[in-house]
Amino acid sequence: MILNGTFIVPESASISGNIEGEITARELILTSTAVIRGKVTADVIDLRGEIYDTLIAKKSLFIRSTGKIVGTVQYAEIEIEKGGELQGTMQKIEPAPVAPAYAAPTGSGHPDSTPEA
Repeated sequence: MILNGTFIVPESASISGNIEGEITARELILTSTAVIRGKVTADVIDLRGEIYDTLIAKKSLFIRSTGKIVGTVQYAEIEIEKGGELQGTMQKIEPAPVAPAYAAPTGSGHPDSTPEA
């Protein structure tokens, strides 16, 4: 079975099957049985399966001993285990900025306060 389409995952995803299309997530784990034909984008990618097309790892890319990429790879940091394969073009990019965990509210926060002009 092959899933076709565009998949957007706000957090983490683990993929074990065949996908044709585009996947975007915060963190992706591609098991040794995963085969993706299309664009893969995530902050962190742990690759044990195969990707054919484009891979963008905004923070870290781990290519494990069973992992294989054929295509275009953009990465901020990369680690390749012995046996891991990468065929194609590589481009180092700046790491994705870290979003602040908490943003202070503006104004006094009191319900009766009026905004300043």
